Amino acid sequence: MPGGMAEISQYRGVIVPMVSPFTQDGRPDAAAVGRLVDRLIAAGVHGIFVLGTTGEGASIARQDQRELVRATVQAVAGRATTYAGISGNCLQESVDAGAAYRDLGIDALVAHPPFYFPIPERDVEKYFEKLAEAVPLPLVLYNIPKTTHVSIPVDAVRRLSGHRNIAGIKDSAGDLPRLEQLMAAVGADSQFKIFVGSSSLCCAGLRLGAHGLVPSTANFAPQPYVQMYDAAMQGRWDEAAALQKQADELSARYQQGRTLGESIAALKAILAQQGICGATVLPPLHAIAGES
Repeated sequence: MPGGMAEISQYRGVIVPMVSPFTQDGRPDAAAVGRLVDRLIAAGVHGIFVLGTTGEGASIARQDQRELVRATVQAVAGRATTYAGISGNCLQESVDAGAAYRDLGIDALVAHPPFYFPIPERDVEKYFEKLAEAVPLPLVLYNIPKTTHVSIPVDAVRRLSGHRNIAGIKDSAGDLPRLEQLMAAVGADSQFKIFVGSSSLCCAGLRLGAHGLVPSTANFAPQPYVQMYDAAMQGRWDEAAALQKQADELSARYQQGRTLGESIAALKAILAQQGICGATVLPPLHAIAGES
């Protein structure tokens, strides 16, 4: 039986979708993982999410995925909640990855819908039911239609929220009305957690009652998000709004005028300038010149 749901209160706060540091030859860089994790935890983040979109999870070989998970868990050393992506088009491979990551010490798993075959809404729900039943750790749904071209219906999320092994959803649709619908469907007081995956909607999501934030910009600037979350938890909404504006300006440094893949490369270039990790990205992405 899947375990860990007794600790569901830990699924909250600022969760960083960590970049995956690589050496120049494209292999996992465990030393850089350690530097990045230490910096993020020192800033007060609550969770580290490895092998997400920002972490180029879909481009990394299976063995290297496991090495990155191992390095992340070792670096975190129990100081924050750890999440690992198991998204894919093969259900069994996702299940196998979940079991491997459980053995390596990950706390929770994250998966977006499969995207190769067009599937109707009901089949998206059925897929997550099967995945949640098969994996040995709590599962967080991941809605990111920009990459999958599939959106998890709000009604399906409502029904899935009652599953004993589904902990929440990371919603990266960038759609404020959808966030409003999710909160109305599930409720801020539910054990099912809603995480805002779009940096520009962090403050708005917290106002609605979202339980946490998953902003890629926090890789190089975690403090505004930690401070925003803390301010929101204490009802200091003017301060939270000001921090959102600051965070938006930071995000624009590497996102504005770029595709998603170009933004990831630019984010790594910033981290390289800061001496945290190299600028290497994996194909089909390519490295860009350093950011100012």
